[in-house]
Amino acid sequence: MKYLFTCLCVSLLFAGFGQTHDTPQQTFCKNLNKIFELGRKDNFDSYDGTMVKQSPFLPVPGYSIKLDIFPVTYADKDHRFVGKTNENLDSLSALKKMEGMKTSVGFCLDSLQWSKWNEAKGDDSTTVFFHELTEVKTACKDLDVTVAVVNLAPKIYSVNLYVKRRK
Repeated sequence: MKYLFTCLCVSLLFAGFGQTHDTPQQTFCKNLNKIFELGRKDNFDSYDGTMVKQSPFLPVPGYSIKLDIFPVTYADKDHRFVGKTNENLDSLSALKKMEGMKTSVGFCLDSLQWSKWNEAKGDDSTTVFFHELTEVKTACKDLDVTVAVVNLAPKIYSVNLYVKRRK
């Protein structure tokens, strides 16, 4: 009887561990991959910041893409996905946050398809409202991903994510 009870308990434990619950990192990676596919498919034309249309021709509801660590997301006029942390940080905290974001994004990338991260001095001529202090970039055959520290005001910084389809 004890053997049967032990087997029953062990099988219930394995059944409980077998159920999958997405961690925040897994959810982030799933949503980031949806963004990559959206960039590949229609160059972010159907992305309006909260919902993605299922079809540009049929009036069907879309699905939401939410990146928890980037609460503000939109596609800009240059067909570039932009994710903003919406935080006001000092320069050292922003650099530390950028390294954490690089790790989170890098966890989602296949190292066989994506290049090694390259750090560069910020140079974003497409955005006139703020200046980038520094950025890290990676690329695959059809997409570029950039995580950048941007200067919002004197001594106030934030971290942004950019995804752009390569030409």
